Amino acid sequence: GLVYEVIWVRLTGLVFGNTSHAISTVLGAFMAGLALGSWKLGQKADTVANPLRMYGLLEVGIGISAALVPLVFRALDRFYWTLSPWISSIPAAGVFVRFGASFIILLAPTFLMGGTLPVLTRFFTERLDEVERKVGVLYALNTFGAAAGSLLAALVLIPGIGNIRTTLIIASINVAI
Repeated sequence: GLVYEVIWVRLTGLVFGNTSHAISTVLGAFMAGLALGSWKLGQKADTVANPLRMYGLLEVGIGISAALVPLVFRALDRFYWTLSPWISSIPAAGVFVRFGASFIILLAPTFLMGGTLPVLTRFFTERLDEVERKVGVLYALNTFGAAAGSLLAALVLIPGIGNIRTTLIIASINVAI
């Protein structure tokens, strides 16, 4: 997930023309999506017969929706330019439109990401006394993987092959999982 976050900050930086708006938008969407996904999909995880299947579907959904993000951002560029003459006289309207559109686009994959840990927790724990130990291990593995992935993306993949190819590689990994 953090690999996507690094890429999305770069993409939204192109949308806004500055990094502070980009970082704020991506972090806001990322945290909102994770929270909503964890809440709603965590509830759903308790009712499904096969949590591992649900996890697989979430990973496929993450891969597909995240792979579409750069394409949707590119398409929105034309939308912003079309809308610009009509909203240019309204203070901060352009920033608000770019924020709202970017936030909504990023909400889909982050919502799905938010559901992965609760679903895996449901799969790996059968009794309440197992939750503390097993969730701690899952969370630690998830955090180490996120840190390694974001370093790999920022230092190797993005500079070497660019945003789009990095997105497609990471999305392919999500689908393969």
